[in-house]
Amino acid sequence: MSEEELPEAPLWDHVVELGVRLKRIFTAIFISAVILSALPYSLSPYTPLVSAFPKLLIKHVVPQNITFMGKTYDIQLAQFSPFAGFNVLFLSTILLGILGAAPVIAREIAGYLEPALYKHEKEVIKKYSLAALGLFVLGVLMAYFIVIPWALRFLFIMSIVIAGEHGLVAFADIERLFSLIVKLMLATGLMFEVPLVIYILIVYEIVGIEKFKGTGMKYAFIASMILGAIISPDPTGLGMMMLAIPYFLLLYTSVKLAERRLAKKRAGARQHEVAEPVMEASASGSSHGLQQ
Repeated sequence: MSEEELPEAPLWDHVVELGVRLKRIFTAIFISAVILSALPYSLSPYTPLVSAFPKLLIKHVVPQNITFMGKTYDIQLAQFSPFAGFNVLFLSTILLGILGAAPVIAREIAGYLEPALYKHEKEVIKKYSLAALGLFVLGVLMAYFIVIPWALRFLFIMSIVIAGEHGLVAFADIERLFSLIVKLMLATGLMFEVPLVIYILIVYEIVGIEKFKGTGMKYAFIASMILGAIISPDPTGLGMMMLAIPYFLLLYTSVKLAERRLAKKRAGARQHEVAEPVMEASASGSSHGLQQ
């Protein structure tokens, strides 16, 4: 019995298997969160990683001070809720748990989906999984090192313009700031997966390459600007441009690479079609000669 003809399991079996795999995932996240959170970031004095993790994320994106119009203004982090510290530590614990349990999560998801996939679909996933990971990391790093610091700096400058003459010391809510950083990093990472998806759709001829030529690329550029505007918190549009332009270039490159790959694929198919009748004729001639 071929892979395509395997009988489908009952629905309840899928539900039971899903429950078992989710239990393994949550157990792995819990164990990873406990271990990684307790790891010492520094020994003297002892500082657990869970408390240092949000500081490390915030340290780069929030400047200690901003100089504007010849004056220097301090930027200070503050808690505006008694639950802010707990919420930040809880979110940090969850993130550390997910990062540590990522291999287990990927294995369980792949194991659950594998029976429903055909052989060629499994090959696609294996072939492009590393590229997907690389693009996600690229999006996260771009958000962390470029988009978020620039956007926050501009927002602080706007606050200084309004109230700087009154000796303003700008405050940043640590809970909202940490949540914003995490959301923007994840959103940008997922956004950078789209070019790979488009590449796969074109190469496997699920979507025609013609849709991404001429007017199609103009629409893609507009869509890149819209996505950049949605993700970037900068109201001036500079953050949007800093995110949208590299994203569009990545999208454009993926379309061009897919076009070249598709052309080679079609050329190979045509050569195979031409060679097949010749081989059949040759085999037929050989058989006829033997019969004589």
